[in-house]
Amino acid sequence: MELDKQHILITGAASGIGKAIALMLAEKGANLLLLDINYTNLDNVHKYVGDNCPACKTCFSEKCDIRDEKQVKKTVKKFLKNCGKIDVLVNNAGILDYGKLHKQDPKKWKDVIDTNLYGTFLCSRYVLPNMVKRKRGHIINISSVYGKSASPDSSAYCASKFGIRGMSQSLQQEVGEYNIKVSIVHPSTTRTNLFKGTPFKPNKNTALVPKDIARAVYSAITMREGSTISELDVIPLKDPYK
Repeated sequence: MELDKQHILITGAASGIGKAIALMLAEKGANLLLLDINYTNLDNVHKYVGDNCPACKTCFSEKCDIRDEKQVKKTVKKFLKNCGKIDVLVNNAGILDYGKLHKQDPKKWKDVIDTNLYGTFLCSRYVLPNMVKRKRGHIINISSVYGKSASPDSSAYCASKFGIRGMSQSLQQEVGEYNIKVSIVHPSTTRTNLFKGTPFKPNKNTALVPKDIARAVYSAITMREGSTISELDVIPLKDPYK
């Protein structure tokens, strides 16, 4: 699959894993459609791509709160008007609220579900009709190893990631007839700002780095036409599930 012919939408592209995915795919010549709620950081990524990734011929960026249906619908419509198609959707945006369930703020708990799970649904919901019409496309959902085996003090995060896995497996069965791929990537603990403000600190010697997940996404995108990656765990060699 030639990436210079692909239009790839990435959510949460302003930092961390999303930024790493955007930069790697830009270097490979993909046309990028970038979303994030933090437009200042997103604009910095956009400018970096423009200045340092000549293989990327097209890069659009848009501030969007993926919890808001109207914003998602409007943004996807705008991208489709500009590009005509979206070949790949990478649902990466995610947040974490850390703490014991009986002490957590219900609003913050709901924000995690709304961002991680509902946001993934909304983006998929409004991108899919274009893929179904063209009978081709690929949705890649960034979940977590904690969406397969839960950890303490992160009930909303684990619930959202378990939900992403279930939704993705259901979607795989719905859209295969339209030649649409659905892949789930499960990273282990990764050195990003996700844990900022929490007592948990990723081990600098063993934790993954964002580029590890970007490589996994690139591998999924570049599988041959008749094959796909259904689920992929990305783990370090040492302490793989910590």
